[in-house]
Amino acid sequence: MQILLVGLSHKTAPLEVRESVSFLNDQLPVALSGLKERVGECVILSTCNRTEIYAITADPSKTAAKVHAYVTEFHGLSRDAVSPHFYDYTGADAVHHLFRVAGGLDSMIVGESQILGQVRDSLSSASEAQSVEVSTLGLFHSAIQTGRRVREETSVGRNPLSISYAGVKLAQRTLGKLESSRVLLIGAGEAGRLVASALRTSGVADVMVANRTLERAEELAEYLNGRTIPFDEITDSLSQADIAISATDSPSFIVTQDMVSQAFSGNREAPLFLFDLAVPRDVDPAVSSMRDVNLFNIDDLSAIAEENLEERKRAAVEAEKVVAEEVAKFMTWWDTLDVLPTIRALRKQAEHIRQKEMSRAVSKLEGLSEDQMSAVDALTKSIVNRLLHDPTSALKRGVDKSHLLAARDLFKLWDSE
Repeated sequence: MQILLVGLSHKTAPLEVRESVSFLNDQLPVALSGLKERVGECVILSTCNRTEIYAITADPSKTAAKVHAYVTEFHGLSRDAVSPHFYDYTGADAVHHLFRVAGGLDSMIVGESQILGQVRDSLSSASEAQSVEVSTLGLFHSAIQTGRRVREETSVGRNPLSISYAGVKLAQRTLGKLESSRVLLIGAGEAGRLVASALRTSGVADVMVANRTLERAEELAEYLNGRTIPFDEITDSLSQADIAISATDSPSFIVTQDMVSQAFSGNREAPLFLFDLAVPRDVDPAVSSMRDVNLFNIDDLSAIAEENLEERKRAAVEAEKVVAEEVAKFMTWWDTLDVLPTIRALRKQAEHIRQKEMSRAVSKLEGLSEDQMSAVDALTKSIVNRLLHDPTSALKRGVDKSHLLAARDLFKLWDSE
């Protein structure tokens, strides 16, 4: 069996393609269930910058084709429009990629802090959908461990940014100080909370918070010393805002061209700055053509990614060493998954022979007490364990496929499982 990764990211696909194949949180249970029916054990990692599917398979090429077909069918897309943006990795290459992702090394902003939680959440979703087994559990637990080590042991984890923080930094770069700006924050989920933290750090004093769930909006508004607005009054609030930052998990536009037009229908003269941090996008891209409207999306964060680039590159060298160590450690464990059935079969065969010979010997050993019989039984077990110690130890240390096949042939284990 091999580990297979099929995915696309900000490195291979533009925003419009990434949002077209992203899986929203409420879609994951159905998506995982359907994918499991086609390919078996699987995990979906879907963020603003990537959609990746991990599977365990005996035929990577055939399974990759099934994954390509499933993603395009699920989202109602043309394979020709999406497939050129996919990458496929197998084995250690797939493991190395996932571990770099968990460490923030494959992110648009190297070292960003949000991705590790997203990797953890993807495993939780797959566990709830019962689409994971020992193989994928081991893979993702090792990835999470790698991400933690990268942040704890290298400078990549020093002053980490998240996509949400980067969005606020882009607003600062565009507008200067934000203290006097009136900000409309749309969305109070995880991304919205991270935006709120960044806004608080930047000193914004006048914040309006809109969210479909009023309770969450009230929590964020209290944190920011701001105020809540009903979700259906976003249009009116846009007319009052200097900046609007949207970060929801909506499958459709939250801010439309008509809403922005209405925001400018009065005597407004100040420009409106819209920062869309969502994938799929919350703001209709058509508003970018409107007068006095400045729209930024998640791909515009590349300017922030270039900050301290040389320092981040140096930090990444340290982190890559951690990733390499963890990949080697994981692959050693992974190799034992192929070995374990052989070891179990070998021990099962040896125990069967031992019991058969013991039964034959007992008939010739009349007069032995119960204690003496126990001693003979223990002796034969000890002999078997000693005889198997070196072969099983050699197998556990890691052998290639040819050695494994030779062991099964030598001990005639083909029919033992």
